[in-house]
Amino acid sequence: MLAEKNNYIDYDTTFAFYMALVELIGQELRENRYIRLPHLGDFALTEQKSRVALIGKIQAVIGSRAVLKFYVKEGLRRRFNQRQGSPRYTEVLPPPFIK
Repeated sequence: MLAEKNNYIDYDTTFAFYMALVELIGQELRENRYIRLPHLGDFALTEQKSRVALIGKIQAVIGSRAVLKFYVKEGLRRRFNQRQGSPRYTEVLPPPFIK
């Protein structure tokens, strides 16, 4: 799809560009834990708190860890929400009980 959008450039060039972009994002996250992609949003490594988990009948504590989050740009979120229209509350509720 990326090659088609760029006027059908060859597959190898498209693949090389895409992989370089992915590598650059990974490198920036390792160094700064945050990267902003204009017009799309932000990737961030956020610290998740330690929490209790059940492993069978045993309780264990999972330590804190870094989790990758993506925060969508507000304009992009509004555009896609607007395309969906307003929520239809009758579709969200379960159908009435039939006797």
